[in-house]
Amino acid sequence: MTEREWIEYLTGFLPSEEEILASADEDCAVIKLEDGKFFLFTTDALVEGIHFKIDYYTFFDLGYKVSAVNLSDIAAMGGKPLYALLTLGSSLNLDRNWLDPLLHGINTALSKYSARLVGGDTVKSPVFFLNIAMVGLAKRPVLRSTAKPGDKVFVSRPLGASSAFLRLIKEVSFEEIPEEVRISHLRPEPEVELGSLLCSVAESMIDISDGLLLDLYRLCKASQVGAIIEVEKIPVSPFATLDEALSGGEDFALLFTVARENLDEIYEIEKRLNRKLYEIGEIVVEKKLFIREKGGLREIAPRGYDHFTSQPQS
Repeated sequence: MTEREWIEYLTGFLPSEEEILASADEDCAVIKLEDGKFFLFTTDALVEGIHFKIDYYTFFDLGYKVSAVNLSDIAAMGGKPLYALLTLGSSLNLDRNWLDPLLHGINTALSKYSARLVGGDTVKSPVFFLNIAMVGLAKRPVLRSTAKPGDKVFVSRPLGASSAFLRLIKEVSFEEIPEEVRISHLRPEPEVELGSLLCSVAESMIDISDGLLLDLYRLCKASQVGAIIEVEKIPVSPFATLDEALSGGEDFALLFTVARENLDEIYEIEKRLNRKLYEIGEIVVEKKLFIREKGGLREIAPRGYDHFTSQPQS
């Protein structure tokens, strides 16, 4: 069973109620409140040997990253993060020498967006892992399942640097890897501010956690559409290859679609934030992924990271 098949299977066991707008198939579970706003619930884990090797992470990095990946899910729904719970599993003795930097990393990431750690759980475990469960709030949650043919496809920043780190760490010493590449992998920055601005203009949205192609496929499948991507428009990190940008994963950029008539609002957001957002393609009716290169248009497979078919980090 692939990760996708597991999610589809799990969805069959979840309640179908009017106030539950979305659950397993989205970045967050979405619960409608009586005042018309929406609670967002998400959870993500980092497991040693699967998501990271302790060789090149500090405990501060781990705390920061486990917060960032959850914040990114809230950002992908256009929400405001509020509170987090931490579950820690470790074979290490509980010692302030590593607990203090771990908690400092968590709180540093959360405090940037006025979110707070409010509790959690601890368990003795042969494998070191961290898990955060987070709740946020949205006025208008942006779903994966609402892309429409004719929408323009955007990504929020250059892709591939995080994946490039995993390649470079096998080729050169940690110190020789450019700082920008190290930071992109060890302490990724969630797009919370941008997500909150896009909630009023984006038709659909997802964060790129498992690779551009795979996450675009997930968005298209949820929306029952397809997409054409222009390879020359894909923003590739100067340290990454095109393949790393397409399918490397852990970029935590936002991938979103915008109706043609709302493109002027995207330009206004660019001016407000003094940054570029990258139009890379278009949503189409045919339920496939296509890539346009100099040789023409061809169908492309949704390559990316799947927890049950991909290899752990090495």
